Amino acid sequence: MPSLVPQTASSFEPTYPETETRTHFAGEGEPTVMVIDDSMAVRTILEASFNRVGVRVNSYGDGITAIQALSRGDAPVPSVLLLDINLPRMDGYEVARILRGNKQCSETIILMLTGRDGLVDRVKSRLVGARAFIKKPFRVSDVVRTVGGYMHINLPGAVESPNSPPTTSRS
Repeated sequence: MPSLVPQTASSFEPTYPETETRTHFAGEGEPTVMVIDDSMAVRTILEASFNRVGVRVNSYGDGITAIQALSRGDAPVPSVLLLDINLPRMDGYEVARILRGNKQCSETIILMLTGRDGLVDRVKSRLVGARAFIKKPFRVSDVVRTVGGYMHINLPGAVESPNSPPTTSRS
């Protein structure tokens, strides 16, 4: 895969404890989801939920680390990308723009997963190729169901996140 890392990304060498990379394998040949979110709690909850329903998960605390992993072939091109807008080092819009510009990632379904809820954020998300906008806080079952719908598979057994209203919307 040609390098997805922009020239300016090479200056971002330090890694932070919260940006650790984890890959969880539910089984070979299973659908793949990538989660890019700076919240370790969000990544951990989504990893556990997708693994429970047989979906392979790769998670990253920032976009540059994810792009580098894809460029090196350390991570498979995901079927669906759950992408936070507010990320350290590079925001989610730029991550989406870079991935959309790469032929191998051009078919990846991007779903924005964010605390932002303004019209401008929804429009910017659509402009960079996102298909849906999922507002935090969210119900994990809604996220799992939404991802399953985009993958055209039924993902049963989603785990609920307590006290989280359903906030999935397709923009």
